[in-house]
Amino acid sequence: MPIQESKLVAALEPFHGFVLANVIFTLQHSGLEADLDRGTTAAQLAETHGLDRARLDAFLDYLVAAGLVRRGEDGVLTRTVYGRSFDEARPWYEMMVGGYGVTFRGLGESLAAGSAPTPRVGGLVGSGSCGMSMHDSIPLLRLLLADSGREYHHLVDLGCGSGVYLTELCRDYPELTAVGIEPDENGAKAAREWVASQGFTDRITVEQTGALDWLAAVSEKPDLAVLGFVIHEVLGQEGEEGVRRLLDSLFDASPDLDLAIVDIDLGSGDEQRMSHPLAQRYYNAYFLMHPFTSQRLETAEWWERFFESCGLRVVARRLTDPAMDSTGFEIGWLLRKADR
Repeated sequence: MPIQESKLVAALEPFHGFVLANVIFTLQHSGLEADLDRGTTAAQLAETHGLDRARLDAFLDYLVAAGLVRRGEDGVLTRTVYGRSFDEARPWYEMMVGGYGVTFRGLGESLAAGSAPTPRVGGLVGSGSCGMSMHDSIPLLRLLLADSGREYHHLVDLGCGSGVYLTELCRDYPELTAVGIEPDENGAKAAREWVASQGFTDRITVEQTGALDWLAAVSEKPDLAVLGFVIHEVLGQEGEEGVRRLLDSLFDASPDLDLAIVDIDLGSGDEQRMSHPLAQRYYNAYFLMHPFTSQRLETAEWWERFFESCGLRVVARRLTDPAMDSTGFEIGWLLRKADR
């Protein structure tokens, strides 16, 4: 018996969301938004951007039908209020659709024991994550450091991504100099470009190397280190001993160090927490893809026991501003050696 139309409409809602998310990401990265905000035509867009007209027409027809763009009687296209409503969430689309879209499409091939990690687009994961940080983890980091009672002079950001933490903390601390450590060549290049665009090349350097290699060669001891969403990568790829080795090396190099860690409290098995609207729309997918990409999330309690076993104590513990994210999943710690 054929499926009833009403049931088909309901069953296809996830597919609708899948395509819409990809279209929003494509629009955000197409360079077309500014033209559409000014008002333009399909012919002008095709000529200005060198686009295939038939494909562009299909793309624009979708945008109009989805309510993202309005087409006037004169053929002029403009973005709607609804179409502009996704702008602030651009970094989330950049990371989760651009960076991890290929991961979600490869889940089935990677479920089997012994499967290789599912791929991801590292550059978009990094740039999206750093864009998100302006909304959540950087305000959280500022709260942590305000609790420290210290002025800082030399920062190292291990796994600095696009360099946002480096430039924002240098704005906060006028006497601060900083080093960003980024093993990925493209990531290091992006970080250098960001630092230059923000006018901080006199205070910030970016080195393409591994954290342990840099720590072994460092001469100027940092008094502040940042691990922003990095420690779960190390845990997933090098295990507990790899994390312990990193933390030991940090504090061996600089015993008076303050270490700020921002990461995620694993809560995917807590049905009550996962019923939160933001958990349903973001964290459910976030928790899902980590084991597939050789990353290992743990609970806040697990991490705090681990820090204690490494001879560290928690000086401050903070969550994100609930006005932005009230799930309590994103967490920050400020750590020092236990004997300080």
